[in-house]
Amino acid sequence: MNTFKKKSLHAAVLAGLGALTVAGSANAVHIDPDGLGQVLIFPYYTVRGGNVTTLSVINTTSQTKGVKVRFLEGRASREVLDFNLWLSPQDVWTGAVVATADGARLISNDNSCVTPSDLFQELRPGLNDFKNIVYATTDYSIHGATLDRSREGYFEVIEMGVVTSPVITGFIKHDAAGLPNNCVALDTFDGLSISNPPEGLFSNTNLLGNPTGGLAGRSSVINATNGSNYTLMPTAIAAWRVAPAIIPPPSVVTYSASGSVLPDLGAVTPLTTNVFVSGGVQTATWANGANAMSAILMRDTVINEFILDAGTRSATDWIVTQPTKRLHVLPLSATPPYTFGYNSGNGGCEPYNVGVYDREERAPGGPSNVILPSPRPSVQVTGSALCWEASIVPFQGASLLGSTNASPLTSNLLTFVGGATTTKGPKGTPSLAATQGPNGWFFMSFSGFPNRTITPLTGLPHTGLPVIGAMLNNYVNTATAGSLYGSVAPHHYTRLIQ
Repeated sequence: MNTFKKKSLHAAVLAGLGALTVAGSANAVHIDPDGLGQVLIFPYYTVRGGNVTTLSVINTTSQTKGVKVRFLEGRASREVLDFNLWLSPQDVWTGAVVATADGARLISNDNSCVTPSDLFQELRPGLNDFKNIVYATTDYSIHGATLDRSREGYFEVIEMGVVTSPVITGFIKHDAAGLPNNCVALDTFDGLSISNPPEGLFSNTNLLGNPTGGLAGRSSVINATNGSNYTLMPTAIAAWRVAPAIIPPPSVVTYSASGSVLPDLGAVTPLTTNVFVSGGVQTATWANGANAMSAILMRDTVINEFILDAGTRSATDWIVTQPTKRLHVLPLSATPPYTFGYNSGNGGCEPYNVGVYDREERAPGGPSNVILPSPRPSVQVTGSALCWEASIVPFQGASLLGSTNASPLTSNLLTFVGGATTTKGPKGTPSLAATQGPNGWFFMSFSGFPNRTITPLTGLPHTGLPVIGAMLNNYVNTATAGSLYGSVAPHHYTRLIQ
């Protein structure tokens, strides 16, 4: 029986995401449109091509928080660095991913506490280097076993809970000089002085309370040589873990020691989602956390522009990251919405169809066999495939960012987008009657393929793939040697819930 809840989007906005009156929806995990959440998913980091990636995490609340920070390489989302960050009220932590001789590392000069407390102090050389331990000796090594694989990927920030112990809060709190009082003491509470530290040490001793959200952040891919800067905003997930409305509320703390692969994005509770679609809110309940997280990120199409002006030497890369793919795909098998396991060196490639137009509405010919967004483009062509968990789709021969995790377009698409030039008509200022392009817009369509639907216990099936990302393009001022600019445009999406 169809039991999904729906209310007007206007009413939902007025009520606020935290005060929805539809039964059960107030505790439903959802993407926060204002960029604040318990979970932040940053779509990409890279140190290739002379780039570094800087990042910041902001605690906008008056509470002290224990936060998991996890970096994952981009091919199969295997962890390369995992640590705990302790944020005092209104605190900001900053860091940067930089290249090493054979891989990458995370550096930070920030005073906020981390565990282990000497992670960024260089007392144990290599401690903050990205590691290949998780993928080098497993089935995932088919995608590359060297540290070079760690040079691009994405990262996530997960609030494990609010620090309720006055003693530990006192350790974390910054003094008048801006320094925490005793970060080293946190190593003991994090279990680092105990043999085989138990998962959940904090929650078992009631030192952490339930997470409340309010995290924000940003990251920037910066190239000091050419002067480019691409700033990316994370996807914020709110109500990821919410205790039932009883007194006293039960614990939904997800603490784990530094270096643990837990908690992961699938640790959703309750297993209820709010998905905001045109005209209302779809609320559904799921059998597991992997499907719940994938449902709120599920998109039927991804829409954005491409800019390839020869006169400005412009290039375009799309970032298309699938942060829950690792919860569905194993080396030899996959569960919906995925079809293919990681059984080849090319990754688990998921095909898509496309629509593509230049700025004067022209498009290549091709079949019309997928559901399209509205307004509906009239022509579609066979697309390509997204093979990696953090894929770069270059709209020219080589990636703008120097990515080796490229999921290239088919040759006929590259030919079209590379030649989609337009010329201004005879009317207007003669000086403007110049070639414009090749520029246009493009969309990926994920429907029309098997296994692209996940079905909740209640509500309507969701079709597509769980994706986030943005379009990056450069602009070279040819009148000024070495003057290069970077532009970022978040993707637009459609959803298919039926």
